[in-house]
Amino acid sequence: MARPLSEILEDPQVYQDLENNPHSFRFKEGAVMMVSTVHRPPHVELLKDHHGRLTITGPLANLMDAEADVSLGPFAISWKRNQAVDFAHHYIFDYASMIKSKGLPEIDPWGFLFPLQPKVWAALLAGLLVAWLAILVLGHNPDGSRKVNRASDLFFQHLRIILRQDMSGVRRGSEMVLLGGWLVVAMMVTWSYTGNLVSLLAVRHIPQPIQTVRDVVQDPNLKVILEPKTIVTSFLENIESGDLRAMGDLMYIGRVKYRITSTLLDAVDTLVRDGDHVLVTIKIGLIKFISELSSRTGRCDFYIVRENLIHVFQCMVGQKGNPIVPAISHRIRALVESGLYEYWLMSNIPFIENCRRSPSKITVVEPLALTNLWGMFVLLVGGNLLALLTFSLELCITRKAGVKAS
Repeated sequence: MARPLSEILEDPQVYQDLENNPHSFRFKEGAVMMVSTVHRPPHVELLKDHHGRLTITGPLANLMDAEADVSLGPFAISWKRNQAVDFAHHYIFDYASMIKSKGLPEIDPWGFLFPLQPKVWAALLAGLLVAWLAILVLGHNPDGSRKVNRASDLFFQHLRIILRQDMSGVRRGSEMVLLGGWLVVAMMVTWSYTGNLVSLLAVRHIPQPIQTVRDVVQDPNLKVILEPKTIVTSFLENIESGDLRAMGDLMYIGRVKYRITSTLLDAVDTLVRDGDHVLVTIKIGLIKFISELSSRTGRCDFYIVRENLIHVFQCMVGQKGNPIVPAISHRIRALVESGLYEYWLMSNIPFIENCRRSPSKITVVEPLALTNLWGMFVLLVGGNLLALLTFSLELCITRKAGVKAS
């Protein structure tokens, strides 16, 4: 019958063999070990059966079956913790990040500008100026016409071509050739524009405005959910400057809420889903939450922000100086390097592929409405008002000039 580990290690020969050969040591008659853990999906989950008995599942439970007087964790390495326990070889390298709910699909009223990229708009403007200057320099200048009038006439001639209006005032073959080249360029661009415009008017944008720590700090209506007494809270309490210091200061103005691990999924499904909270924890845990909620609803309602807060190594821990820790480290290293732990981990997050690359834009099939097109009408009304203002100024200037002449 297997004896407790502490009793076995009282044998000097066993202790020496374990210390000198941690990679190959085996307990000949087995050993009874004490293992502690916490509920922290997706690494380890504590479940009660119908008899009220606790069972442990997850990748760390698989590691425990391989070897275990240790605590499964997962624990992030820190200097303070290292003074109290020995860390086994890490089984995952991860980051702390934030999860936020996605906004509802929105129509961008300025979508009519998107068929052409900014560089194309700039190139089109440059082409307009080049074509205008070419005719201004090489074209015919009618007798008696002022250079300013001639230049403005030619500019609006080229502009009318882009807007698919009529042409007039072209009198020489060289001007026809220059305008013809500009006409081909303008028509190719406008045909491409109109071909893409209808498709883009059917696009809905899913807002994801929070992407950095600074975004969170600057939004006074946004609260932060943290797990108490973790590597993340310790880091935020002790960092001395920067955006993370500003986030740590939020706890002094009532913008931080603390939730224990077992309640985090419900917090995501309620507080974070409402849009006025973000949850900060290790990224693999955030991925697990997204997977769980996606399996319930069939939708991807959350996203992980782009900026990472801190990086962490996740490990098992053992008693300080216990020779069992190096032996466990050797086996963990083999499992990690073979990819087996990562396989166990991703197998425990079955629905994440549905949301890993969920789009920030969607398309719909529905009639165009004023909500799609009001940006165009704003541009039209603004242009007409500007034209009316210019016309009024011309009348005023003309009348003043007539008064002075008389």
